Amino acid sequence: MAAPLDSTTHQLRLLGDLVKQRRIALGYKSKELGAEACGLSHVPYRDVEGGRRTVSAATYAKIENGFKFRAGSCQAVLDGADSITLTDGTELIHGGQISRPSLEEATTSVRASVDSAARLTVPDLTHRQTEAFTEQLVEELKKRGILPSAP
Repeated sequence: MAAPLDSTTHQLRLLGDLVKQRRIALGYKSKELGAEACGLSHVPYRDVEGGRRTVSAATYAKIENGFKFRAGSCQAVLDGADSITLTDGTELIHGGQISRPSLEEATTSVRASVDSAARLTVPDLTHRQTEAFTEQLVEELKKRGILPSAP
């Protein structure tokens, strides 16, 4: 049985995973390209992404700037946070990210999801019935405050 990770080791690995996740999302196929995008040499970048050790505040600042993390995000993870907020407000979590869609994006996504689910689970519904069901659901979600109402 493996020894349990201490908190520091866990947070270093989490930070490394989040940095790697962001590098890949930005299209940098290698650690070297990620390091270059941040204006870093490969060694300190690899230490961060590999979750090996802490590095200087300047190194973390370069990663935050290069990958568009909010300032202080790397240290916050080391201090116990479980996510990183990007400069656009999107929250990067281990294995995914949480975006803040606009009203239009959220409504469009809900409509498409409901339409798809209805067609798969109740294939006998007509197109008009599916559209009416979707519209009613969107209105109900707005009434309950789950989807924002138009300003």
